[in-house]
Amino acid sequence: MSLGVLGDTGALSGQRMLEALRGLRCDGTLVFSQGSGAVLLQLARGQVEASVKLGSYGSLESTGQAFHLYPHEPGDSPRLPSRFPDSGSPLLRALPRLTQPMRMPAGLVDLRALLDRLHQRAFNGAVSFTRDGEAAAALLLQGRIAAAAVDRAGTVHAHADAMRALQRANLDESGPPLELEPLDPALVRSLLGLALGRPAEGADPSSFSGLVTDGRGARFLRNGQAYLQVDGRATTPPVRYAMLSDDAASPDLHLPDEPPGWEQRRYALTLRGQDALNPMTELAMHFQTGFGPVGQRALEALGRGLTLEEASAALELELQELKPWLERLEGDGLIRHATP
Repeated sequence: MSLGVLGDTGALSGQRMLEALRGLRCDGTLVFSQGSGAVLLQLARGQVEASVKLGSYGSLESTGQAFHLYPHEPGDSPRLPSRFPDSGSPLLRALPRLTQPMRMPAGLVDLRALLDRLHQRAFNGAVSFTRDGEAAAALLLQGRIAAAAVDRAGTVHAHADAMRALQRANLDESGPPLELEPLDPALVRSLLGLALGRPAEGADPSSFSGLVTDGRGARFLRNGQAYLQVDGRATTPPVRYAMLSDDAASPDLHLPDEPPGWEQRRYALTLRGQDALNPMTELAMHFQTGFGPVGQRALEALGRGLTLEEASAALELELQELKPWLERLEGDGLIRHATP
């Protein structure tokens, strides 16, 4: 999917650029952004058919504005491409590409310090990266990381595992750059309704605010009116997700406390751990009673030499969900850290 043309107006004002495009009789959506605000202009033969202001956008007369021209056939509302149109994560598919993001080379940015600064500034927007077969994003509302997702070769994880992916990519000096893009709080709250799984099937269509996933991608609505279509992989049947209200509590995610590379650790079974999996031993009976089927599957996965990341995938657990089992198994003398 083409992203269109992204850049900066430089010495031109947004108004002058719009006039130039009017002469070219362009069809599509033109976005200008200043700080955390933006304006979406739906164009048909160069004429503005609809205008949507997001956040604290200033004026078209200002120079040096970031812009995005996304060509498309005339439609009902402004349209923009998804950042990750083919992702298996609904959140990543619904993230729009508004304008050119700030790109920060991997390895040169202290991600923890950056997130602390964004928290102090009550930043609204997204931090993301993409590379072959992997994409991840964290969504910030008033400086708090309220949702995160990672899609690695079609396998989707959320929350702490997504934060771990961002941290790992940033520490890899040969990795992809981090992208930072401000978003209007209303967009963020609508995305959070989707990320937190808050469908609103019974909502009154005439007053609904949030987003709808359907056969065209994701549509953002305000008081029943669509103001942005994000092109991405089709989803059927259509599902409505109400935007998070101003007074609703949202998660507060953080970077993991474990050292970098922790998820790549491997563990070996001790003799006691081997006995716990031998049904002929008395220990096996006590182990099954105390640890249950999940604990047994965790011990078996680690005994096969899987990394913690591989074991969590095999067990269909997030790494943070696997961690307590790891601590219990190690504390009971059933496993030991396998040195490389």
